[in-house]
Amino acid sequence: MRTVLVLLLSVSALSACGLRGDLVRPMPLWGDPPLDGPTDPRVIKAAEEAEAAEKERQDAERRAADEKRRLEIEQGATPPAAPQ
Repeated sequence: MRTVLVLLLSVSALSACGLRGDLVRPMPLWGDPPLDGPTDPRVIKAAEEAEAAEKERQDAERRAADEKRRLEIEQGATPPAAPQ
């Protein structure tokens, strides 16, 4: 009877421990966990990296077009006449 009472007391004491609300799955100790969807930090990081790469590509294209336009303007301009 005493062991049953001790077990019931310990189970009731342990049931009050722990987190309340939504439980969050901890990261695994090893291996690569499956993606949790759009809120997964790895998905967010990959999207940010892709966005940064796209922005860098667009900036490079814009710089190349500006340089080409500058060269065309320089080649098309006539130099001033030398004083005689």
